[in-house]
Amino acid sequence: MNEQSMIEMFSRIHKTSPYNADAEILPLKDTNLLVSTDSFSEREDFLFGLKPEAMGRVMAYGAITDILACGAKPEYLVQSWNIDRSHDERFYERVAIGIQEVVSNYGAKVVGGDMGVLGDWCWTATVFGESVSPVRRVASKRIDFDLYLTGSCGTANVAAFSHRPLPEPLFREPVPANALFATDTSGGFFDALENFRCVNAGILIEVDVERALAPGIAYSLPAGVEPGWALVGGVGEYELLFAVPHGKRVEGAILVGRGGFGDFEHDGSIRVVCGSRTGHMVSPPPDYRAIPRENWLAETASYWTSLWA
Repeated sequence: MNEQSMIEMFSRIHKTSPYNADAEILPLKDTNLLVSTDSFSEREDFLFGLKPEAMGRVMAYGAITDILACGAKPEYLVQSWNIDRSHDERFYERVAIGIQEVVSNYGAKVVGGDMGVLGDWCWTATVFGESVSPVRRVASKRIDFDLYLTGSCGTANVAAFSHRPLPEPLFREPVPANALFATDTSGGFFDALENFRCVNAGILIEVDVERALAPGIAYSLPAGVEPGWALVGGVGEYELLFAVPHGKRVEGAILVGRGGFGDFEHDGSIRVVCGSRTGHMVSPPPDYRAIPRENWLAETASYWTSLWA
C-alpha cells in the first residue's frame, strides 16, 4: 500500500489540502483553529523495547509536533484507544501516564475519547491548537532564508538500523513566530526537505548534512553504514525544521542550511553538502512503510549514493 497515494485519494474525496501545513488550518472569526490527527502502534512506530511510560511520551509528543510546527502550543487532545489482550490494565495505565506527562508539559488537556478492542493495540490522538498567524509548509514570503533545526537528527534511524529502542525526543517550543515555513522530521530529515519542495515551486535549498547529524553518531552505527544514511531513514524523529528570513539568528537552534526562490515554473532544487562532496536531492527518500524491513538498508544506501551521482 502506498501511503501518499491513499492520502491523495482521501484528500480528493474530502477536498482537503494535506500537504500545505503539518496541521489542518481552519479559519475562525479572529483566529485559526489548528487540528492534527495521528495514530501510533507498537509495531508500526518502532516502539518495541521502550518502557510503557516512554511509549506514551513518544506517541503524545509525536502527535503534538504538528501543532508546534505551525507555531502554536497544543490546547486540547482527544484520544482513541484500541487495546489488545496481550497487555494488562497496568500496562495501559503506564502508557497513559507518559501521555499525560507530555500533555501537562504544554499546559494542554485531554478532553475525551473512545475505546475499542483490536488484535494489536494502537492509540490515536486528535490535537487542537489556535493561532492568529499559523506557520505552514508553504512559505509566507518568497525571500532569502536560513534553515534551522531545533535539534540534531539521526539517532532514531541508527536505533532502528541496530534493532535498539528508540531514543525519547526532547520537548521543543513552537517554531518562532517569524518562521517563513516549517515542518517536523517525523519521517526523517530528507523527508522534511521533501515536504518543503513539494509545496513551494522554485524553492532553492542548500543543506549541510554534517550540521544536521547528531554528534558522535558514527561510533554507534552498524558495520557498513555511513552516517548520512541516518538522515535518509524514515523512522520518526520529532525535531522541527524551519526557515527564517536570512540573517535572523535563532538562539538554541542549529543552522543547517540556507536558500531562496527561483522561477515558479521550475521544480525546486535541494543542494546537499557533506564534507567535500556536493550533490543534489532529485527524488523523495524511501518510504519505510512501503518496503520490507529487510530492504531498508539497501534502499537507504541506494538513495544516499544517488545524491552524489
